Amino acid sequence: MLKLTNSICEALICGDWHLILVESLHGNNSVVRRCPECRASIKLMKQGKDGQKAHFEHNKRNPDCSLGNSMGKKLKYNHISVQLSDKEREDSFLFENLIPSCIDKDAVINDGEISEDILDVFASPLSDSEKRQEINARLGQGQFRQDVIRVWGSEVCALTLTPVREMLIASHIKSWRNCKDTHERLDGANGILLCAHIDKLFDRHLITFNKVGIEYRVKFSSQLDKSLMTQLGVNEGDALATSKIKSADLEKFEYYLSFHQKVFSQINDVNML
Repeated sequence: MLKLTNSICEALICGDWHLILVESLHGNNSVVRRCPECRASIKLMKQGKDGQKAHFEHNKRNPDCSLGNSMGKKLKYNHISVQLSDKEREDSFLFENLIPSCIDKDAVINDGEISEDILDVFASPLSDSEKRQEINARLGQGQFRQDVIRVWGSEVCALTLTPVREMLIASHIKSWRNCKDTHERLDGANGILLCAHIDKLFDRHLITFNKVGIEYRVKFSSQLDKSLMTQLGVNEGDALATSKIKSADLEKFEYYLSFHQKVFSQINDVNML
């Protein structure tokens, strides 16, 4: 069985160390690590007899990628060509300071848009408690997650009914950055609890849900392989478990879902050109 994980590593950028994410694909007998920039495989090199210290070695078939080799006591990337503005450098420091205060020590952020949204919250005039609420909502955690569970009536995947809470993510229906205000960002009716792999497809608008009669059925992007999706436990036409949602919340759910459907249609229209 393959398992995809992310871990935070240090990176040397213009002489300063910052945090970046490394994606690792775990197989039965090995681990494949991928470059966060060009997605090429990277090798974990152990300390050598000639005094060479442990480091990540980048795939040499990608010479234009800004990530190169680094030597050091820790496993580190060395950014050899990235130029940062003072604003970008400041944002990076702010983001790193947020990690221990807003995110569980075992969690990682594996999405550039999420980190940008968190920085926007950090720079806003909101109070510290309000910032914490919005950051948790963007990560699908905190009170937002609890309100999503309350709206849907149970802590299970709304599509597959999977009850394993560690697999479930409270995903925004109308995307966090497109919400008009804090109320929409924290509204439990603007959330849907999904298994992680389904959440990722929904977040990327590779699936959406269309109303058919009184049901809301999953619709696939033309980019998806239906047979592969079946192996993942999702079939086109599967319906959401909405029976426990109250009428007032269901009306708001439809309002938010209309935005998701619109983006889904726009993306697929573009992809079909």
